[in-house]
This record gives sequence, C-alpha cells and structure tokens, in this order.
Amino acid sequence: MFYGNNAQGKTNLCEAISVCLGKSFRNPRPGEILPFGNTNEETALEMCFSFDSMPDKVNTVTYTQKNSSFRIRSNGIEMKEAEKLYGALRYVIFIPEDLYIVKGDPSNRRDYIDSVSNMINRVHNTKLYEYNKALRQKNNILMSIKEPDSISLSMIDSWNETIARAGVNVMCGRIKYFSAVSEAADRYYGMLSGSDEKLTMKYESTVMGDTPFTGDDYKFIYETYIDKLKSSLERELRMKYTVIGAHRDDISFFINDMPAKEFASQGQIRSIAVALKLAEAEMIYNRSEDQPVVILDDVLSELDEKRRSFIINHIDDFQIFITSCNLSDIGKTGHGKVWNVENGRFTLKEE
Repeated sequence: MFYGNNAQGKTNLCEAISVCLGKSFRNPRPGEILPFGNTNEETALEMCFSFDSMPDKVNTVTYTQKNSSFRIRSNGIEMKEAEKLYGALRYVIFIPEDLYIVKGDPSNRRDYIDSVSNMINRVHNTKLYEYNKALRQKNNILMSIKEPDSISLSMIDSWNETIARAGVNVMCGRIKYFSAVSEAADRYYGMLSGSDEKLTMKYESTVMGDTPFTGDDYKFIYETYIDKLKSSLERELRMKYTVIGAHRDDISFFINDMPAKEFASQGQIRSIAVALKLAEAEMIYNRSEDQPVVILDDVLSELDEKRRSFIINHIDDFQIFITSCNLSDIGKTGHGKVWNVENGRFTLKEE
C-alpha cells in the first residue's frame, strides 16, 4: 500500500508494471513516458517476477527508452513487438477512469470486456482487429455511394459476410468470459456492500436482441447476423455506416433490478467497478492457475469504512498494489506493507 500527496509517483509505479509488459494503461505517447527534461538520456525499467506454477524461476523484463525509440527484452531476448508481452504476466488494473465502465459510453464497456477476453485468450484481439478492419472497409463503401448499383451492393454483401464471420468470433469470445465475470462480480459486490444488494449484468447485442445465445452458438449467430445486416441495408445507405454488429453492443448493470447507470450512488458505482476487477482476477486464476498482479489505483476514495476494510483486509492470495492519498483511508491492516511516497521516493512505514 502506497500513500502520499498527488503527483508524487504512486501511479507512476503502477504504470511501470504495465509499461514493462508492453501496454501502458495511460496510453501515453512515447515521449510522455520519459521524465521531464530528460530528452537525451536513456530511461530504463526492470521488473522481475515469478509464476505460482514455477516459483523458483525468476523472469526479467527490461524496458529502455531514449527519445521516442524504446526496446523491450524478456529474459534477455529482444521483443520486436511490445504488445506480444501483453498477458505474459497477467495483471488487473483499477484506475478512477474505470468508473466510466458503469456510467460512461458503451465503448468503455466494450473495451473492458475485450480487454478481459484478450488477457485470457490472445486470439480475441486478432479477431477484433479483423472485425474492425472489415467494418472500416464497408463503411468507406457506404460513405462513397451516391446512387446504389449492382456493383456497390455486391461489394456490401461481400463485406457483410466478412463482418459476420469476424463479428461472431468477437461476440462469442466476449460472451464466454462475460458469463464468468458477471457471476463472480455479483459475489464480490455482495461482499463489498455487506448487504442484500444484488448485482446483475446483461450483454446487450444489437444482432441477437432478446434472443438468448451462448459462446457455442456460432452457426445460429452467424445466420442471424447476416439476416440483420441484410435487413438493415436501407438504413445503412441512409446513415452511411453499419448500424448493427459487435461494434455497437453494450453491457447493462443492475442493482436489485434497477439500472445502475441511472440510480446507483458514487459508492455503488465504484463498488461495481472494483467487483468487476476482482472477478476478472479470479477468472484469470481459474483459467491459468497463476494469480495475477492486482493494481488498485486510488480505489479507496468515496468508499465507506466497511468497503475500505474489505479491500484492505479480505482480498487474499493476489499480489496487490494499492495507492491512496490519505494514510487514514488505509487504516489498520493485518498484513502487507505500507509505503510513503514523496518526490518519487518510497519509504517503508514502520509498524
């Protein structure tokens, strides 16, 4: 647990973990990772870790950057593409912006479930890339059509097939992990709230509507997808973009059957976001048998004492990094270490 005033380096430490693994959760430009004024010197990060399944083997990842160029080595081997390390050491991150998973735009919720799916199965990101590429191609055609003719309509039909095939893979990947996350999130939310409040989640598909489907219903979803795309042609020609598909799906959250986006308090919304992250960590462990690193950045604010106590004292097994601006938010903890952070320096607090 790390406490200190704002802009002292708490989040930088958390970000360093994700940078070493190829993808900063802040999504900065390369030059923004360097310390201010350090334009000609080389900046370096080194992270050492081991897996639960192989505790005696220490893995080392080094990240070095000068100007806008960077290099990543994993156990001494240079990685040509940084994102290939994404998922090598699985980690779960909560940042204040994750509140928008619940109350923000649908794109926030799609990004969340896609990141969960990709952390478990790297193929998901490939399928998502294929889908978005096909979607852009079709939308470009729709934008260029002034008067539909047989050639342009034939091209749209062809891209519809590609979009449907890739879209089914994206949807099936999402729903497979969505089911596991939603069940665990409800359990963690109940423990966080300490009440009878029940959290439920619903995957909202623009293709399937209210028709139930699972991750194994590939053929059924594909046929429905094609039919929906064909029936949407007139509207697409008018709107100049693809109006249904995996790119327009959403997730709804309910507390005791009431829409959380409209009726939940700030504390409830934060509890939902934290429950999602803990559920994600549990799912990663169940599928990989390695505990992920859990990073909770500024998670304790706007939570009452009972919820703060649960996070600090009742989340076991994971290696957890928790940051807070106030030592009083951390309170008394029966385990773990507490560090003060000031001007980028970390000082262990004596017990």
